[in-house]
Amino acid sequence: MKKHGMGTALLSVILCVLMAGCAAAPELQQPTLEELLAGVNAKHQSVEQKPMDRGRYLRQAPDQAALEQYQIGEDGAKPFDPDAVITADQAARDVEYLFGAFAALYGPYDYLGGAEVFDAHKAEILARCGEQESWTAQAFQDLLLDGLAFLPDAHFNINGGHTNLFQIPFFFRETDFYKTDEGYQTAEGKKVESVDNHPDLEGLFKPSISPEGEIVYYPILLEPGEWNDQTQTCSEALTIRYTDGSSETLTAEPFRLYSWENSVGYASNLRGDKRTVITDLRETGGIPAFEFDACHPSYVEEIVAGAAAIKDAPTAMLDLRTNSGGGTGIGDSWIQEYCGQPLRGNLLNFSFNAFYGTYNSSSTRNNWVENDRVLVVLTSKFVGSAAESIVDKVQDLENVILIGENTGGYYLTSAATRIQLPNSLCEVAMGDGLTVPVYGGEGYYFKEFEGFYPDLWVPAAEAETLAARLIQRLSAPAGR
Repeated sequence: MKKHGMGTALLSVILCVLMAGCAAAPELQQPTLEELLAGVNAKHQSVEQKPMDRGRYLRQAPDQAALEQYQIGEDGAKPFDPDAVITADQAARDVEYLFGAFAALYGPYDYLGGAEVFDAHKAEILARCGEQESWTAQAFQDLLLDGLAFLPDAHFNINGGHTNLFQIPFFFRETDFYKTDEGYQTAEGKKVESVDNHPDLEGLFKPSISPEGEIVYYPILLEPGEWNDQTQTCSEALTIRYTDGSSETLTAEPFRLYSWENSVGYASNLRGDKRTVITDLRETGGIPAFEFDACHPSYVEEIVAGAAAIKDAPTAMLDLRTNSGGGTGIGDSWIQEYCGQPLRGNLLNFSFNAFYGTYNSSSTRNNWVENDRVLVVLTSKFVGSAAESIVDKVQDLENVILIGENTGGYYLTSAATRIQLPNSLCEVAMGDGLTVPVYGGEGYYFKEFEGFYPDLWVPAAEAETLAARLIQRLSAPAGR
């Protein structure tokens, strides 16, 4: 459990003063870098979790017969044909096969309610299978995903399709807002009275960075969306009403996932480089920045070398924006090199293999590590799984600022096991681990499909540039 450095009420006041300059209203002062770091450190230290009896969720290891029953053959998975037709009886047999695999192989099975819950949903899906004589394989896949919406598991997928939508960030940045002791206001002094259909202004306005490098607040909405490379638009505009009787309507910028095509590896492929590249060391605004695009064991030496290259810099950036995961040990190696010791994090302490009881032995690690450097960690909605483990752990290191978008939200389990349904040939991925959610002092730390929140919300494509401007502005001598 993380220690509390101060009471919750005092903490909220200090965060307001440090991150928004609200003590000096109506002047719109910016914090110093030291003040910003103090507020972020207090926020990170406030995260806690009650002790957990992981024995409640440990499962009996599957026997060899069960493993063989669900293994894909040596020849690999058969091609899935979305237009293939199966009978209602074949569909029902695939449902029985899938739920048998859940009972034998799925790590969160007991955590999510066990046989009582899974059997009830199986009965509902079987009833739907009998509503027509036959199904296309695609329609059957969609039926399964709809019936499995009770699974809060982003790793679980059927032919790449998920059981739930992801929480996508939409930014309304047409007007800069500043937070004062009287609420939110524009640079001209117009005070926000209300926002139509959004009574919770504290939840709507999130700290961000202006194009000039100032800390400002923007309305930011999270809406259900797909985790793909298609452009998505917000479902609503926001009408801001001011205390002087005026109003304005703000429109969100379209969202597109900042993903592999933005990575150094993608750029390398375009250049025709013979060697796959997943790391990059560069400088932005005088600040060294290291990027690695996957937690891949084949590149662990150069990933660790990247940590060594920036660890002595007073301020450095770690760019995870195009890293969707891999092996958690790779991130651990980067962290070990950067700060000289492992970091426990919060999620890791409640993460384990449901069949064998071990994923980690972190209980003796420190849960807050002092650090006299500044590390800016750049995030995006693309960041997932093992890369999210890094985001979790670095919040146990002093003077770390997360800048970007909320992360993917891939952490309940993994995609360690793949099976193929015998009739529809749907390929299913499920995990054998379990991470029990961790909640912070204000009721939030991480949620599946929603991810980690950054400290400062910025569209991922602009995060590196705006982070550098912020650091430069806050580090400049007074009067400049």
